[in-house]
Amino acid sequence: MSKIYLFDVDGTLTPAKSRIDEKFRKQLLVWMEDREVYIVSGGSFVRIMDQLGTDVINKTQGVFACMGNIFYRPIESINPTGSDDWEIVYENKFKPPRGLYKDLCQMVEESEYYVKTGNHYEERIGMVNFSIVGRNANKEERHQYENYDLEHAERAKIVEKLKQKYDSIDFVIGGAVSIDIFRIGDDKSQVIEKYFAEALESNEMIFVGDRIAFPGNDHSLAVALEQHPNGSAYEVEKWEDTAKLLKTKAFA
Repeated sequence: MSKIYLFDVDGTLTPAKSRIDEKFRKQLLVWMEDREVYIVSGGSFVRIMDQLGTDVINKTQGVFACMGNIFYRPIESINPTGSDDWEIVYENKFKPPRGLYKDLCQMVEESEYYVKTGNHYEERIGMVNFSIVGRNANKEERHQYENYDLEHAERAKIVEKLKQKYDSIDFVIGGAVSIDIFRIGDDKSQVIEKYFAEALESNEMIFVGDRIAFPGNDHSLAVALEQHPNGSAYEVEKWEDTAKLLKTKAFA
């Protein structure tokens, strides 16, 4: 039975919103040789490419970006070297329900967190990404909010409040400082039904992510795999944990 590996990016292969560590990049490239590897991330394809680099991305068999709401696959028949030519296999559309953006802005206003940098939500393919501290925050400001959220669980409280109002969309904690918003079912678990359903019956499938605990944005995919006899999931806290995992028997 062959193995198929799925990896999250932020907090799993890289520090959140940052580029991959150079030493780990070299380790990962060696490990990826002759292995079937896919990326499943909440970020956009451009951001994933920037974080991991073209050499890592071009060694994958595909990239599920924006929570799996768009799937990019290399065009091997046209481009046997795997450099820069990709095709979109599928993509979802997301129409925010009326009042959502108003409520997100209200959440920012009501938050007791002391630093708000602006640009608090971003529309992506099939989803919206929302952040109290804002997408204009620098690395230090993001780190400070991450620590605040660990102490006060602000994102979990926001998720619970919004779920009570909007029953057709879902809210999950993503990355270090944000919340991912999408139609119910359009989470990371959709990659199984839309692409891997047949492969999972005859291959072992392993997923690695840092937000597997509910309501993290890796939770749905981890649960879907763990409910299947051929699937498994590993939770990490940082990319260094993934570096250690790659040396274990399960990843041999």
